[in-house]
Amino acid sequence: MLTETPHEPRIAPEEIKRQLKRIQSSPHFSHSRRYPNFLNYVVNKTLEGRQDDCKERTIGVEAFGRSPDYDLNEDPIVRVTAGEVRKRLAQYYYEAPHREEVRIELYPGSYVPEFKTHPAEAAERPVKPAALEILVPTILPALKGDSVPRSSAPRVKMWVQMILLALVPFAAVTGIVCFLLLQTSPLDEFWKPVIEPGSPVLISVGSVMALLNPQPATSGNPNVGDHPLYSDPVALADTIAISTLQHVLANHNKASSIQSSAETTFSDLQRGPVVLVSAFNNPWTMRLTDPLRFHFLRPELHEFEIQDSADPNSKKWAINTLTPFSEMNHDFGLVARFHDPTTDQIIVVSAGIGENGTIAAAELLSTGKYFQELKDEKLFPRRDQNFEAVIETQTINGRPGPPRIVATYLW
Repeated sequence: MLTETPHEPRIAPEEIKRQLKRIQSSPHFSHSRRYPNFLNYVVNKTLEGRQDDCKERTIGVEAFGRSPDYDLNEDPIVRVTAGEVRKRLAQYYYEAPHREEVRIELYPGSYVPEFKTHPAEAAERPVKPAALEILVPTILPALKGDSVPRSSAPRVKMWVQMILLALVPFAAVTGIVCFLLLQTSPLDEFWKPVIEPGSPVLISVGSVMALLNPQPATSGNPNVGDHPLYSDPVALADTIAISTLQHVLANHNKASSIQSSAETTFSDLQRGPVVLVSAFNNPWTMRLTDPLRFHFLRPELHEFEIQDSADPNSKKWAINTLTPFSEMNHDFGLVARFHDPTTDQIIVVSAGIGENGTIAAAELLSTGKYFQELKDEKLFPRRDQNFEAVIETQTINGRPGPPRIVATYLW
């Protein structure tokens, strides 16, 4: 049996199995049992034509030995593993020796792999003569080189030239109009995985109360009757960031809802795309970004930082709150878009160490020129890639300046 994906040439199953062995023996997979096991299961089931077995519960039971009635929310092993496998596949194919190998790809939202040859530029399809036949059926013999009456040959030639001359400007204008209509800005490309048809976007914003109780919401919060015992205020800077981000979503006709992080539950995060606003007062930002290369950290009572796991001892993106507020002339923030394996949803992060960092992060996420700069520098994420950027903003009289990207990471 030959395997074929849309617009891709047929690939023999034996070749796919050889590629599977190469991937499993690479350093990205060879030091783990779980990731090769998952990849081996979904690839072989797909080659056997049993894609229906590539479902979360079935994989959990058959590949990981879970009981048939196990709780998918309490034990998200399949989602977590799939997310890590996607990341490791991207890392594998990013390396130069593997770029022209057969590709085994696993897209977010699916456990059915796709098999492709190495990327190649699609050849432009030539215009078929049939289109011209419809336009000028009476002069086809001349265009095809067939014989025509000698007396009518000059007249036919003249008509051919006139029609072609008329078509040239029409085709040029049509091409320009189509290009402008179909062109997608880098800002639109970045938000596309979030704004695609589906569930509304949940904006989960930091709660001032979270600084006192930095744990995600659980059932049974203290209350009297149906009224909470405490108010749940939101910082003004976070409100500014929310307004900026909602404007982007509204421009793309994408519905959204807002919840305090103190009220946001894990089930809420599983329902659709999520935008996390603010960091240290939003426990969901802290939890979901913790596995990422760039993440927030509070090593001491008065120290707040964005840590680079590749250089954990560096303190270049840190703020000490013992410094008088009037003397703080900069802030740092984190912007991210990634597929979270625990919720199986797209997560966007707009968060700063301080309030100015959060506002600057939201400005970057809503302004096309910053994404155009990333694209020009070959740092812009593809639709299927995860993305992080650390930003810095200068502050004057307590107000943030424009964001400046100081580090990025794609995977």
